[in-house]
Amino acid sequence: AIGSPFGLDNSATAGIVSATSRAVGGEDNYVPFIQTDVAVNPGNSGGPLFNLRGEVIGMNSMIFSRTGGYMGLSFAIPIDVANNVRTQLITNGKVTRGRIGVQIQEVNAQFADAFGLDRPRGALVGQVIEGGPAEKAGIKTGDVILSVDGKPVERSTQLPSVISAIKPGESAKLE
Repeated sequence: AIGSPFGLDNSATAGIVSATSRAVGGEDNYVPFIQTDVAVNPGNSGGPLFNLRGEVIGMNSMIFSRTGGYMGLSFAIPIDVANNVRTQLITNGKVTRGRIGVQIQEVNAQFADAFGLDRPRGALVGQVIEGGPAEKAGIKTGDVILSVDGKPVERSTQLPSVISAIKPGESAKLE
């Protein structure tokens, strides 16, 4: 990560990626954050997160902290998400995101067994929002969404970002 933590220009820190598609900050999270242990402090946010090949893979965004300083966890917005927002802002002057109108939860081993799945995967629909696209399409509470337009949904945290990338008004095929 490169940035200017505490006003110290041209600072670089290194670490490892612990997780991708991490949901942070609520159930309606449209950003599948990259979780890393790269030291990010005030002044690093908005700076690039590089891989070992020097390619920008994310934009440093936030930390979990009790003190306001780095405590071992930092999160970056994946570069493809940042590029999508940039393109929409340049093209349309605003960002739009698709939605289907469901509340979801993780499919654990017990649920997978109960639904006859070979392993835990997908997003379990816990509630269908009245009048929303999912209700109109016939999605019911208790359904498990396994893919969107052929893209597998391995973890429930992936579904919001996949759906949000679909333009409002466009159709999508859900399995």
